[in-house]
Amino acid sequence: MHKITLFIFLSILIFQPVFAQKTIKEGVVKMEISDISSNDPQTASALEMMKGSIFEIYFTEKENLTLVNMMGGLMEMKIHVNDADNVMNMYMDMMGQKYLVESKANESITAEQKEAASKMKIEYDKNDTKEIAGYKCYKMKITSPDMQGMTVNAYITEEVRSNAKIIKGYEALSYAGFPLEYKIGNDAFSMTTTTKSIENKVDASKFKIDGTGYTKMTMEEFQKSFGGMGF
Repeated sequence: MHKITLFIFLSILIFQPVFAQKTIKEGVVKMEISDISSNDPQTASALEMMKGSIFEIYFTEKENLTLVNMMGGLMEMKIHVNDADNVMNMYMDMMGQKYLVESKANESITAEQKEAASKMKIEYDKNDTKEIAGYKCYKMKITSPDMQGMTVNAYITEEVRSNAKIIKGYEALSYAGFPLEYKIGNDAFSMTTTTKSIENKVDASKFKIDGTGYTKMTMEEFQKSFGGMGF
């Protein structure tokens, strides 16, 4: 059961009435899956469990941490990236089964992902704007000839400066701003993730993670173990 749920999540993946005036280089962005749907009733029922899943992105100029909480804590993930030390650690707790995947930050993007990203098309529309959590955002659209029908429609802001890669499957892409809302989908499926709040300060202790009880794996070992689930 937990492997099926993990596959669903990781295969598609892992936030005031006056515009904010300050560009922030450290802080906390809290997001949630605000809408998810499928035209297949069985799939829609399974995906409904993911609605309301929480994402918290803690970031500074040199590191970022993404916390994922699904199904009321039954599945949790922590992805810590320290660019200064060239470290990326992924902590996964799947219903009590804990794994720590250790890798180098500059090796986290594969050659295949880079090649796929080179074919993707990014379009910006600064006339299409939206206010999200007090920040003025504008439209970004991502398409790819390798993923016919699959589109990312996002609203990004240039006032939040973070290197965190939050759109699953598009980690190799660089774009003009940070997405505060994004909808990924095609004719059969769609998922919307929306920012709920933004703070302009971060507690440094959040980046210190206790790895006690986690089974350590390399990225290669992890991909071999979970390769059948889309990795």
